[in-house]
Amino acid sequence: MTPKSTIDQLKNHVPGKSYGYVVRLLESYELFFRISRPRVTKLGDYKYDRRTRKHAISVNADLNPYLFLITFMHEFAHFLQHTNYRRRTRPHGSEWKREFQTLMRPLIEESIFPDPVSAQLDRHMENPKASCSDIALMRLLEDYDTALHTRLEDLNDGDLFRLSNQRTFQRKKKLRTRYECIEVSTNRKWFVHSMAKVEIVNN
Repeated sequence: MTPKSTIDQLKNHVPGKSYGYVVRLLESYELFFRISRPRVTKLGDYKYDRRTRKHAISVNADLNPYLFLITFMHEFAHFLQHTNYRRRTRPHGSEWKREFQTLMRPLIEESIFPDPVSAQLDRHMENPKASCSDIALMRLLEDYDTALHTRLEDLNDGDLFRLSNQRTFQRKKKLRTRYECIEVSTNRKWFVHSMAKVEIVNN
């Protein structure tokens, strides 16, 4: 299901010691996986096509290897949740948590992650949810990005910024892990994660 070229590309996106584990998962199930262009609103996703009955997972190409790996396992857990539990379940309910914990356990036990990340992951996995909602974990993972970035949280309310989709926004008030923002050209309201990479726009 997943092209060999994509499996080969994975070597450049996950920590080396985890590559074999990821490949075994992909080869064990009927599942299409792709490495996606960067997206503003999500790190990855899982989709099920009811018409064709096919499953697909994608992960953004611009993530550092540790965040890429966690995101892959997060989405793979959604796939297993859908496959193993036919009844309706909540997206990050108890069934998904069990699948995610099971997938992540070998990676943590094999010390795939650096010590600071591993310690926070241990806490995160006690009651996992969307990784980007764990700001402490995201801050630690950011240390392994290859380039320095300005994050939305670094700006002040009222500042203008541009996202990777080239749209320009003004930051408004903070709402938990996201900021309410107004798109300048349309006056539409967006909710952008505080850790989103942004480019400052000078007035």
